[in-house]
Amino acid sequence: MEYLSVSQVQLFLTCPLKYRFSYVDKLDKPYRASSLAFGTSVHAAIEWYHRARQTGRSPTTAQVLALFDADWYAANLGPVAFAAVDSPESLRQKGRALVALYVERREGKAARAVEEPFEIDLVDPATGECLDVKVRGVLDLVEEDGTVVDLKTAARAVSIQDLERHLQLSVYALVAFLKTDTIPSLRLDVLLKTKTPRFETYPTTRTIQDLSWTAQLLRSVASAIAARTFHPAPSWACGECEFFAACQAWRGE
Repeated sequence: MEYLSVSQVQLFLTCPLKYRFSYVDKLDKPYRASSLAFGTSVHAAIEWYHRARQTGRSPTTAQVLALFDADWYAANLGPVAFAAVDSPESLRQKGRALVALYVERREGKAARAVEEPFEIDLVDPATGECLDVKVRGVLDLVEEDGTVVDLKTAARAVSIQDLERHLQLSVYALVAFLKTDTIPSLRLDVLLKTKTPRFETYPTTRTIQDLSWTAQLLRSVASAIAARTFHPAPSWACGECEFFAACQAWRGE
């Protein structure tokens, strides 16, 4: 492959067969999971807010909510699969509450970079070994003080274990180190879809050893993809997988 993206790595680690259906066979998706559509719409509104701030504008909460409403409306023009407790309107209300909470908590603070793309040749930072993998992705947010932030929507709070092994933040830190020879401050921002909306922030750190581990993981995934090692990984996520029917028909070919 020419480049390995962070999203590809995460999908392969979640389910190698789903990776194959998405990136190798390129099967059409009969629907989108509502959780994915919801997160995308929330991100779109927040990205617009930050880009407006970068250009010197001061968008109102109402303007950001209007952007969310428009994106969520467009997301529902195609087939979306909802959990039994959700509906387009219930998630619209949750999304509006979360976006409004985010804008309130930001207090007008601008960011240095928003949705900043990166492409880099992978190197083990502990040994200097070139790993013959090219990695690409997008940094959600870089604060004025250089803190690198990943933003997620979630149904539950983040555990210490989740934070310490959060792959996206580890890759962000690895990329920053390979570019600047410095490990940045890191933070995971989580918008929680709880009954009362919550916005939680989780600062974290990485060591050179952590970044070396991450680099070797990326190389291992790239090698497994090249070897076409695609097997199913049954889990709770199967119930909302867009490729459930294709997986049921799979027989190891």
